Amino acid sequence: MSAIECVLLTGFLGSGKTTLLNAFLRSPQARGTAVVINEVGDIGIDQLVLAEVAENLLLLESGCLCCTLTGTLRETLLDLIANSRRNGYALTRIVIETTGLAEPLPILHSLLGDKALTDAVHLSQVVVTVDAVNGVEQMQRHPECARQVAAAELAVITKSDLAGPEQRACVHDAIRQINPLAECVEAVAGQGAEALLLRDASVGRQQARADALAGHVAGGQLAAFRKLAKQADAARDGAEDGDAYLGQAKAYHQRIRTESFYIDGPIHWPGVAAWWHMLVCRYGKDLLRCKGLLRVADASHPYAFIQGVGEFFHPPQYLSDWPDADPRSRVICIGVGLERAWLQSSLRALRLDEPGLRPSTLDELDSVLPENN
Repeated sequence: MSAIECVLLTGFLGSGKTTLLNAFLRSPQARGTAVVINEVGDIGIDQLVLAEVAENLLLLESGCLCCTLTGTLRETLLDLIANSRRNGYALTRIVIETTGLAEPLPILHSLLGDKALTDAVHLSQVVVTVDAVNGVEQMQRHPECARQVAAAELAVITKSDLAGPEQRACVHDAIRQINPLAECVEAVAGQGAEALLLRDASVGRQQARADALAGHVAGGQLAAFRKLAKQADAARDGAEDGDAYLGQAKAYHQRIRTESFYIDGPIHWPGVAAWWHMLVCRYGKDLLRCKGLLRVADASHPYAFIQGVGEFFHPPQYLSDWPDADPRSRVICIGVGLERAWLQSSLRALRLDEPGLRPSTLDELDSVLPENN
């Protein structure tokens, strides 16, 4: 039986992976696709739009299958393929959506170096999403973001409608500096997702990658790939250099915290604005990602999905129905140096119903909304 096409979709927190994937899954070409997702955070918000049909297996409205990564990638993929065949599901491709903090090299090692996986799946391409507004700084500040770009055949630059010509040019230049072999495409709100995810880059692009690694492409790109490969191999084999690399990665990850909260009680739009203002004042660009599913005291738009990256708050997406049986609102914050106690107390700002109130600190919040309220 021929191997199943596999696409690895990666990208930093808030860069638009899920938007691109959702746009693809709404297209007729997505039939026969299985999606493997692994979301950061204790509360799965993005997955709430999916209907559970069996343990670790979900059915999407498009007819595609979806499963969560609960064990190793190897176990998940092989179980997914076996279950689809046993149930008579015509599986033609798999899309793996990584977390925003994923290191791509260990995943590629599994997909390209595990005999059981290479017999079952064929890696057609690695796609990375890059935020046109925040991407340059993210590549500079976060090693994971740069490594995700370095591993890709295709870089999809998202949110280009929010960036000026100079910003967009800088993002293209930054990607080329890390990975001159990657093709760069701009896509707004998942536009053209089916064409981007369905193409097979393995023949031309992977041959170009092989040529580069063989020495036909000079400069920093070749050195960067050799260094990353050496680090990944050393880490895998437990060598001394690998231990140092893992220690550095662990130290970096320890700076990034993920805090999830359920919220009871009424939420008002002025309170959402006030709370976001407090987050930006407290953490600024260290707030890597924030998203929430809210029940708002608004008769016209009672259910909303909100998200923000860094200092930028995206327009809410309004839902026609509440997506699950739990009526509570919920938020997830991912960032550097987040303080759970401070965040918990700041959520009181969501109760504010007077427009224009913009407390910057908890003390200022107490002055307009006493803590026992």
